[in-house]
Amino acid sequence: MTELPARIELDRLSRGHHEWAGSLPAGATPRLAELGASLGSAEAAFSVEIGEDRPRVEGTCLGRVTVRCERCLEPMEVTVAGEFALVTVDRIEEADDLGPDEPVVVASRGQLDVLPMIEDELILGLPVVSRHERADCDGGQRHFGPPGESAPARDNPFNVLESLRKGETGEDH
Repeated sequence: MTELPARIELDRLSRGHHEWAGSLPAGATPRLAELGASLGSAEAAFSVEIGEDRPRVEGTCLGRVTVRCERCLEPMEVTVAGEFALVTVDRIEEADDLGPDEPVVVASRGQLDVLPMIEDELILGLPVVSRHERADCDGGQRHFGPPGESAPARDNPFNVLESLRKGETGEDH
């Protein structure tokens, strides 16, 4: 699959429907890396519609991202998918003129930065709390003794409450 263009000059496109599809180049997601995630692979397909109004961008993206499990702190791979439908604006202040439910992407002086736009959608698709499935995760329950030795038994802290409930005579209250 071909790599996506880094930038599209919207002013040079003719009226009508224009399509692109491809993969993100390696190292194209610095903000994802700042979040402690690494992108394995990602593909996106999007179109730009140039008409009477502002240019519109619609598309999808799909990626494999390695994040840290919040339960056991081990790396895990998640699939991130996103769909987007955006209106281009020259400056973010122009978004105030649009409806509150109209998502925008800034294309300063007609320059649409494709890779940050796709990266935004991948970030939005990340899970809020990354966790393995219970069967694949020990939940951080680690035993630091010799291999093969069972973990030491712990007293249940609620046993004290049980003794208070029964009272000194052993009868339930």
